[in-house]
Amino acid sequence: MSPGQAEPRYDGIAQSRPEKTEAERAEEYRKWKEGDSPKEEKKGIFGTSDLPYRAQSLGSSTLLEQWQLKAGISLGITSMLLIPYFSYWIWFVLLPPLRVIVPSSPSLQLDVFTGNFHDHTIWGGWFVEGGAFLPSLLGFLLFFTYFYSLANMFIPEYKMKQHAFIGLLWVWFFISWVIGIPPSPFEWFFTEI
Repeated sequence: MSPGQAEPRYDGIAQSRPEKTEAERAEEYRKWKEGDSPKEEKKGIFGTSDLPYRAQSLGSSTLLEQWQLKAGISLGITSMLLIPYFSYWIWFVLLPPLRVIVPSSPSLQLDVFTGNFHDHTIWGGWFVEGGAFLPSLLGFLLFFTYFYSLANMFIPEYKMKQHAFIGLLWVWFFISWVIGIPPSPFEWFFTEI
């Protein structure tokens, strides 16, 4: 051993790795700061997020991941509501759960099929004798938000719990429609069943 070197410690604990140098610590800090650190999963309401931990601490979840794709899908579906009669599949397949959640939202079954499509709401109004829907600006944003949340069920990963919940709402809407009661429990207080 050279005279200026400290003796190695042999107190029962083997020192298998040397202390990190200043450069290594600086490199680790740089990676952490730039977001290159290992990603940690976070379970949230909208699914598991692969965002770095520092982004997760801000409350983000899979709702914000691949938002451009989700926004494009939402914009496309919302715009298809303007196409007369072709949009019926959207009203029949995708929109029944919305009526259970928001009682004032329009419905193909409860508006057009019953002849109530002449009433305009904050959502917009039916045109072409109930064949298509023209949303208001607020209605467009509300539809866009709803379709965005539906796209979030599948992108970036499939979320079974959300899909099961929407499926139950869909089944409930059609059961209540057949029975003849308002589909939304919020409407029960204002109508006589």
